[in-house]
Amino acid sequence: MKLLKLFMLSFVIVMMLAGALMAQDKTMNTEDGMRFVVNDSKMLDNVTFKSYAPLEDIVGFTSEISGYLVFDPFNPKKGGHGVLDVPITGLTTGIPLRDEHMQSAGWLDAEKFPNASLRINSLKDIKEVKSSNESASYDLTVVAEFTLHGITKVLEFPGRITYLKESEATQRRMPGNLLAARASFTVALKDFAVNGPEGMAIVGSKVGETIDIEVSIMGSTMAKLSEN
Repeated sequence: MKLLKLFMLSFVIVMMLAGALMAQDKTMNTEDGMRFVVNDSKMLDNVTFKSYAPLEDIVGFTSEISGYLVFDPFNPKKGGHGVLDVPITGLTTGIPLRDEHMQSAGWLDAEKFPNASLRINSLKDIKEVKSSNESASYDLTVVAEFTLHGITKVLEFPGRITYLKESEATQRRMPGNLLAARASFTVALKDFAVNGPEGMAIVGSKVGETIDIEVSIMGSTMAKLSEN
């Protein structure tokens, strides 16, 4: 009887471990490649936005970025996809009153449209920059849907991604295999119906008609998606 109980206990433990490993593998890998979750507790990821206008230049940023990227570093021709979300209330320009105005109904209206998002539909024109047993970098074109102020536009812009196999060095940043992604693109405020307070010609004088956006993020196969 004791031998039977021991056998059953061992069987249960093995099945639990197998289930855990399968669940872990499911979060790390998909048919399209590895799944790299963007959720850096060290807040080292960043999105920077820049506005240039005759009366004022504005530079802002946020480190509040969440989402994921799917990419196969061993078969880059598969392309990739993913989703990135940025809360509007996380955007800062260094001046609290200006941030309050930016998030208000006259501008980005954070209460009605709480997030800006980038839905990456595909990666194309992928060209290897360099590779080794530990890492691989690729230049590419991102095809994505950018949503701001409740309006979505399809964009294409250049980017670079670098795969880093887990090592002692990468573990200092975060555990797991890593994917660093950098990209930049420009959006016109009028395309997203961001016109500023009615009757005030601020766009074009104090706020640029276009905004330059730079993204620098890192995802990990061991990170978990934010619950927010």
